[in-house]
Amino acid sequence: MKIGMVVQRYGTDVVGGAESLCRGVAEALARRGHEIEVLTSCARSYRTWANHYREGSERLHGVTVRRFRALGERDVDAFNAISEQLFADPDRSGDDEVAWVDAQGPLVRGLVDHLHAAGRDYAHLLFFTYLYYPTVHGIHAAPERSVLVPTAHDEAPFWLETYRAVFELPRALIFNTRAEQELVERRFPALARPTTVAGVGIDSLDDLVAAAEQSTPPTLPTVLYAGRIEEGKGTGELIEWLRRFRSESGVDAQLWLMGEAAMDLPDEAWIEALGYVSEEEKRRRLAAATVLAAPSALESFGIVLMEANAAGTPVLANAQSAAYVELCRAGNGGLFYDGYAEFAASLQLLLSDAALRHTLADAGRDYALTTYSWDAVADRYEALLASL
Repeated sequence: MKIGMVVQRYGTDVVGGAESLCRGVAEALARRGHEIEVLTSCARSYRTWANHYREGSERLHGVTVRRFRALGERDVDAFNAISEQLFADPDRSGDDEVAWVDAQGPLVRGLVDHLHAAGRDYAHLLFFTYLYYPTVHGIHAAPERSVLVPTAHDEAPFWLETYRAVFELPRALIFNTRAEQELVERRFPALARPTTVAGVGIDSLDDLVAAAEQSTPPTLPTVLYAGRIEEGKGTGELIEWLRRFRSESGVDAQLWLMGEAAMDLPDEAWIEALGYVSEEEKRRRLAAATVLAAPSALESFGIVLMEANAAGTPVLANAQSAAYVELCRAGNGGLFYDGYAEFAASLQLLLSDAALRHTLADAGRDYALTTYSWDAVADRYEALLASL
């Protein structure tokens, strides 16, 4: 099949859940002989949408990537002010909401024009993430050929009326977890179309398992956080709660922060900000950590949870994320908490009970290997597309 995939950013150096999912699916389906063309912006940063890559087409790991220039960068402070005003206004209009989507970006009108001109040249159009301009405007071009992969969670924009068309127009939807599907069906009860839960593939599963076998535990108990380091991902709360836990328990727990920092970090000896790391170093840290902390409340999946389990590390996840709870229960690879008291008690248990840590990690590893290889995920994507 000739399949078009629409996503806001794309590249081997682009870090983001939906973007990584799109790239993984694109490459997995291309390996099976499908003709894949990704339609995306020239941006690498999700904060500014500054044009970084060259406009036009290139081949990347067996996939054709066609990039369109973003018409202007996003001023983060100005956009935050617009957002605050919009979500505080109970009388906001549809025009106000669309203006907010356009301000959010990336403003790639050339991409949307291409979909209107050539969208019916593809057997299917897969749109990754409901949130951004390319999906909101592009899904109108050929809805009968469109499949939405919403990566949705319970956040303020999800409840804007503008997104009703995004969820109700496409021919089918593909979800990452059952929790995500149930959220969308509660929001849009009239949804009646083919759906499936396909999940997200985990890169380099064999390498993660090998890292677990070769790892040397750090001298002190270590909590690892991996992802965007920002308040919206719960990183600030994690730091605050871990500081309190250290004080109350007397446990000299260390914190590794792995990823791009979009917030000010305290200068304290027990906190190590690693920034971006190589894939090899990422696997090493995942395997060496005592516990992986997943404090975000707003997720549609949990790639890093499965990566940690594959690397032999149990997870401690925020129970406010239904997707995290679903993965912990299904794979039995970690614990989840609701509030500081449960966080502290669960962390104390995990840090002090090595046998429990190994039992959880082993169960989670088996689950990740059998359920979230890219081949298994591609099987589910292919089955849904074939059913159409």
